[in-house]
Amino acid sequence: MGFAERLRALREDNDEKQSDIARLLNVSGSMISFYENGVHFPRDEKMLLKIAEHFDVSMDYLFGLTDIPNYKRIKSVMNDMEKLPPDAVDRIVDFVEYVKFCEKR
Repeated sequence: MGFAERLRALREDNDEKQSDIARLLNVSGSMISFYENGVHFPRDEKMLLKIAEHFDVSMDYLFGLTDIPNYKRIKSVMNDMEKLPPDAVDRIVDFVEYVKFCEKR
């Protein structure tokens, strides 16, 4: 899923109209339609950042480079894990491996 599809999905998941995003970005509603249909792409990096911040997603997610919307939660968990004793970290790693195994089936 690329930028156009992600933008549309994020907007729809957020129950927003193209006109809502257009106002946020100070562009026309038709420009948002062009973005969502892959006709045009925002060339202003500040606009892209505003979109990512508005939907609380990473730029990598917005561009379709990852399926993880926001790394903040993962970073928070990693910070918490650094405070745990080694045996607790080992149990967490084992659990993650177990979940990965179950997902492959």
